Amino acid sequence: MTWLKYLFFSVLYFANAFSASLDHEPKSLDYVRPSSFYDSLPVVKKKGTLNFKINSDPKVMNPILATDAGSASVEGFLWMPLMTLDPETLQYLPALATSYSVSADEKNYTFTLNKEAKWQDGTAVSAYDFKFTLDTILNPKVNAAVQRSYLSGISLEAKDKQTIIFHVKEPRFDTLFQLSLFLAIQKKQFDHVMDFNNDPGIMHPIGNGPYVLSKYERGNKIVFTRNKNWWASSLQHNKNRYNIDEIILRIIPDANLAYERFIRGDIDNISFTSEQWHLKVMGLDKDKFSFTPERKKKVWALKADNKFPKSYSYIAWNAKKPIFNSVKTRTALSYLVNYKKIIENVFFNMQRQTTSPFGSMTLNSAPELQTPEKMIAFNKNKAQQLLAEDGWKDGGNGILVKNSNGKKIDFVFDFNVPSQSANSLKVAQILKEDFKSSGITMNIKSLEWNSFLDKIEKRDFDSMILGWTGTIFPNPKQIWDSHSQAEGGSNYIGYSNPKVDELIAKANLEFNLEKRNLIMQEINRLIYADQPYTFLTEGKYVLEGLNTKIKSPKWISQYEGGAASDLFYLD
Repeated sequence: MTWLKYLFFSVLYFANAFSASLDHEPKSLDYVRPSSFYDSLPVVKKKGTLNFKINSDPKVMNPILATDAGSASVEGFLWMPLMTLDPETLQYLPALATSYSVSADEKNYTFTLNKEAKWQDGTAVSAYDFKFTLDTILNPKVNAAVQRSYLSGISLEAKDKQTIIFHVKEPRFDTLFQLSLFLAIQKKQFDHVMDFNNDPGIMHPIGNGPYVLSKYERGNKIVFTRNKNWWASSLQHNKNRYNIDEIILRIIPDANLAYERFIRGDIDNISFTSEQWHLKVMGLDKDKFSFTPERKKKVWALKADNKFPKSYSYIAWNAKKPIFNSVKTRTALSYLVNYKKIIENVFFNMQRQTTSPFGSMTLNSAPELQTPEKMIAFNKNKAQQLLAEDGWKDGGNGILVKNSNGKKIDFVFDFNVPSQSANSLKVAQILKEDFKSSGITMNIKSLEWNSFLDKIEKRDFDSMILGWTGTIFPNPKQIWDSHSQAEGGSNYIGYSNPKVDELIAKANLEFNLEKRNLIMQEINRLIYADQPYTFLTEGKYVLEGLNTKIKSPKWISQYEGGAASDLFYLD
């Protein structure tokens, strides 16, 4: 869904701003609005209700505190960034700001706000809202470690009501991108709040986007109503978007239940799992589907392969636990994963084995790691050899044991799985059997999503299965830098490699695209050699189901992770 495009987990980067000259000659940059396919969209009537599905309740409805997918899923409805991105070209389009300029030394970024920009309560959006937001993010008492990692070394000057100047100590390759997508909260709503993390306002958002929150029933639904007085509807690229009067997000953790409700017509647009596509869409329920948007049947199936990097799954090993603090042990565990079986039996060959956190087939990743010679494959003998080299021995009861700092430890651990993910549970069952045959006991723990997240935040786990969505020109600092181990950071496994830290810093200061790709490839090699994650699979396609009552001038763009729901309309 387009409205989910600005999730923390699925960041895009507009490369053209700084890579027009690969030599990166210092010069100022002034924004000129490009043409966009949005400009020529057909005029349609704005009306009706559509139902979408999300996996979990949002923990918050506040962009400063949002770290989970449920929270991030509401952002595109309620808030606008300074600039937005054309999903076909990745060029900037005006949003809250009408324009920007960048100084020749790239240390000053000036955004001019639209004088018509309003909060949903009718008050003007001002530079002071942005100043307040950044100050709140940088307050160490606020649970905003993720945002702070991207905004460190940045200050904001509110020159006047309409002029924002970000001052940057050390510009990075993605500084303009990060600043352009900055989401502000309303200063008036939180100005006198004593405890921002727990203030009721974090669940009662006042936004400036195309929709307003009209109802939230926990565990059931979130209802957004189109803001008919939305100030930005007059912008050229918004005139024929956001056409649905009411959007209902149905909270359905179970993918199979969501599928059945889609078939019944209760949900109008869903993403299919690989299993659903193989067994239902192309199998048992094939006669129920059209494979074009023509209204021959009630629903139709979309399969697309575009330029948007697909998400990947992984096993996270808590490096702070004695069992997993050795590279040899973690590597051995990776050799005990039957990737081929998982790809065939769980994902029905709709995914591939991944070897990189940056998209295995992208220029950010080392190409040789996708070759049979370098890719880790299921090899029980190799795994047992590495385990023996690392001091693991048969304890006499079929379970491996090892002496660690003078203490005997059994190779027994808990493996956390989010309860709503049937595929994750299937992967866990395959792992459990293969690990058991090598003297390793894995106890599968199925956890409700918020409990799962709580384990991550408290670093209270042995291992778990999870995934990240793909990014273009990713910034590895938040996940892989050792400084991101702090509470709230995404390096929740406690990974630390000084060489990786050094290369991350170097990559973030490298504006030459080709040179940066080479640095990122070396980071990939080092991470893959350390196996802090066991990298599992990544997607090949976008697989979506849509009700044929929906019409759209474009179903999916090159750089979107799903159907272009901001273009949907009903006739």
